[in-house]
Amino acid sequence: MSEHLSPITTLFSVNGLVAVVTGGGTGIGLMIATALENNGATVYIVSKRLSVLEEAARKNNQHGKLIPVACDVSSQESILNLVGIIKARHGYINLLVNNAGMALNLLPKLPTPKDGDIKAYQQALWNAGSPGDFSKTFEVNTTAIWYTTVAFLELLDAGNKRGNLKGMTSQVISVTSGGGYRKDEKVYSMSYTLSKAAATHLGKMLAHFLKDWNIRSNVIAPGVFPSTMTEGLITDAGMKAAVPLGRAGNMDDMGGLVLFLASKAGAYVNGTVHLIDGGRLTLFPSTY
Repeated sequence: MSEHLSPITTLFSVNGLVAVVTGGGTGIGLMIATALENNGATVYIVSKRLSVLEEAARKNNQHGKLIPVACDVSSQESILNLVGIIKARHGYINLLVNNAGMALNLLPKLPTPKDGDIKAYQQALWNAGSPGDFSKTFEVNTTAIWYTTVAFLELLDAGNKRGNLKGMTSQVISVTSGGGYRKDEKVYSMSYTLSKAAATHLGKMLAHFLKDWNIRSNVIAPGVFPSTMTEGLITDAGMKAAVPLGRAGNMDDMGGLVLFLASKAGAYVNGTVHLIDGGRLTLFPSTY
C-alpha cells in the first residue's frame, strides 16, 4: 500500500491545539508557549506571578491565544483551581507541558581530594543544601509534575475523545534537564540535579501509566538556555568553552523541538527523552 507524505504545513501544524505550559512566563517555558501560540495553538501560560505572565502574553501574543493564569504548582489546591478554570473555558486540552522548575543552593567549589583534607570536603558537601532546600526543590521540580499531570488527566482524555487533531493523541511533555544525567563534582546544584534525574524517570513512568488511555508522555532535557536561572552566566566566551557547538540554545532550537513533538510529525513518539544541549553533556561523566 502506497502512502503519501503529508505536506510540511500539515505535518508540523499545531493549529487548533489547546496546551498548558507551567512556568510559561519566562525562559524555556515562554519559548515553548510562544512557539506553539505563534503557530496557531491556544496556550494557557501558568506561574505564581500573574504580572509576569500578563507581560509575557502582551509581548509575545501573535494571535491573542496566550492566556495567563496564576497557579502555584506546589499546591494541590492551586492546581485543581487551574484545572477548573480551563475545564470551564475549553473542557479539554491536547498538551500539558510541565516546565516549572527551580534551583536552590548552588554546589560550592569543592576542595581538591589531593589536599588530603577529608573534613573540609565533608563540610563543603554538608553545606550543599539544607534538607528543606532539597524538599522544596523536589516539590517543584518533581512532585509537581506528578500532581499536575494527574489533575489534568480528565481534560487530556477529553482531548482524545474530542479528536480535534486528526492522527494525534493527547500528550504530556516534562521539561527536565541534561544536568540530571551528570555525575561529576561540578554539577549546578545537588538538589536540582537529583530532582531533575527523578523528573526524567517520572516522565518515562508516565508513558507506562497512561498508555491504556492513549495519553503519551515525553521528556525534554535542555542544556544551557537563556532564563532567569542562567541570567548572568551566559557569555560568548563562556559558551564557547562550555558547549561544543559554542553557544547557548535559542528560541528556534527549543521551538523546533516542541513543534515536532506537539504536531503530527511527532505523533508516534512516546516514552522518549530528547536531550537538547549542543553536545554539552559530552564534556562530563554522565549516565546518558
